[in-house]
Amino acid sequence: MPSDFHKVMAYIKTMQSRYHRALSAFYVYDTLVKLSAPNISGKNKAKENIKVINQFKDFFLISKEAVRVYFFLELAKMFDNSDQALQINKIVNLTESRIANLSAKDFEEYNKDRELVKELVKTYKGINRSDLQKIKRILAARKPIIKKLIIYRNKWLAHDDAKKPDLPAITVIEIKKLFEALSKIMNLLGSKINSETWMWSHVQEDSKNHTKLVIEYLRRFEPYRIKEIYTEAEAEMKKYNKMYPPK
Repeated sequence: MPSDFHKVMAYIKTMQSRYHRALSAFYVYDTLVKLSAPNISGKNKAKENIKVINQFKDFFLISKEAVRVYFFLELAKMFDNSDQALQINKIVNLTESRIANLSAKDFEEYNKDRELVKELVKTYKGINRSDLQKIKRILAARKPIIKKLIIYRNKWLAHDDAKKPDLPAITVIEIKKLFEALSKIMNLLGSKINSETWMWSHVQEDSKNHTKLVIEYLRRFEPYRIKEIYTEAEAEMKKYNKMYPPK
């Protein structure tokens, strides 16, 4: 059976992976929206980007909606309050209930193959109830946003209820606040329990840059590729007609 330390860390690392994917999806969606906005990308550039998107609209429109729904669903799952779901409250509660088994000895056993583990053990303090209270205050401060998010997930995304309450308005700033809260909580847990923290700034930049590169590539090179395909097709047709002249 895995130790409590192993179980808590397994939950945290699973949450990190989900967080990474959801954050990536959010910035892919955010970038697609901004690429079409004249006030952000500039009138001419936005017009060119929209032309590319419309040229492949059956892909981009579906993809844009898919990443939007995905990050909303994942974000809601991470803030869910179900005991059956792996969500941030469950990790906090598990940590609090097993805090006695998150000692320096448990840390050393979990990290037995880690470099400089002996030195890390000497300075290891672990997590305390004051740290957990700080996490609970972070969550409490976002409670109104979380409530709107869960309603939106339950009534509009996970189900399409015939009778729904008014659509809750969730702003980009509020979404970012939720992502920032999760980042703070996971880093606080990770730094206290396992002496490690994670940086997420590269996720934003990578997702933005890769999305822009896809549009830019299609804008610059797709006309030449299509022309090349037609040229090759014409050459093959001429070759075929030469071998099998039409009667």
